[in-house]
Amino acid sequence: MIVSHANEFIFIKTRKTAGTSIEIALSNFCKPEDIITSLSKSEEKMKENLGLPGRQNTLVPLRQYRRWDVWNLLTGGGRAHHFNHTSAELARKRVGEGAFERYHKFCVVRNPWDRAVSQFFFEKHGEGMPGLPEDLAFSDYLTTLPDTKLSDSWLYTIGGNLAVDRVMRYENLAEDWSDLLISFGFDYMDLPRAKSKTRRTKKHYSHFYDESSLNRVNAVCKWEISNFGYTFDDQRG
Repeated sequence: MIVSHANEFIFIKTRKTAGTSIEIALSNFCKPEDIITSLSKSEEKMKENLGLPGRQNTLVPLRQYRRWDVWNLLTGGGRAHHFNHTSAELARKRVGEGAFERYHKFCVVRNPWDRAVSQFFFEKHGEGMPGLPEDLAFSDYLTTLPDTKLSDSWLYTIGGNLAVDRVMRYENLAEDWSDLLISFGFDYMDLPRAKSKTRRTKKHYSHFYDESSLNRVNAVCKWEISNFGYTFDDQRG
């Protein structure tokens, strides 16, 4: 997540949608008072090499604590921090309803069947991930994947309603990214390529699915499919 008080925007980061690349690029336009959540060591190093600010202002003020934050603090878990996949609902509580309503909020969505395959390979090969057994089938992986990782809609909706002002599509990201920068009057900046080497196959996403895994995505990601018109491009022959 990035909250820019200087530019009055909030970036809600979804999973496997080039969110890290966008966070790195957006940090170029942030000021010292803005919130930039932390990334992995290599990604923070990438920002450093680009001369961009690293994580900043992630410590949550005590007045914004939830009950869980208080319990965690009292039991020795330490202070609460803003984190990368902060939901719109939690961001509204921590930023304040006035600022949340006033600021321009945006996120990126992606075809959920394709995104699930990307998540599978990220958990297998991604930096900082514990890894998955090499012989683990995708269909078996999906049976253990929590709904909150399979679907992103809970991140950018509140009470079942869209809570952001702009939805960019992963499938049209270059154009949508350019339009976003223009809307803020920012100079154009290419998106860096972060987390781009974990999916080690060019096989079309549909080839990973059987009927069971297909039905699970259909059910869990119903909101995204219905509201953004995504379809399953079946190339299994």
